[in-house]
Amino acid sequence: MNFLDLRHLLPLLIIGGGFAFVGTILYGSWMLGRYRGREDEMPGEIANLDARLQRLEYLISQTTGALDRLEAAHRLTARMMTETPNNASGRPLLRQTTPH
Repeated sequence: MNFLDLRHLLPLLIIGGGFAFVGTILYGSWMLGRYRGREDEMPGEIANLDARLQRLEYLISQTTGALDRLEAAHRLTARMMTETPNNASGRPLLRQTTPH
């Protein structure tokens, strides 16, 4: 007793496959229509991106200049601290000896 014959499933497979094929075509065309016209907006976004990149380059150059000035000030301060003697009165420092 063979209750399931593959010949009986053939119309279901053909009809189901046809619906799946038509559904896929309709969904694909809907997705393509959804994204239509977005390429036309790209030049405006690219121009905006160009302006943003110019502002970013300007800010980076300003920051680099500020860091260079800060580094020069640090070098000057370090040089002044190492070259000036600790004795402001001008007398030579005497070595202190502590008893042991």
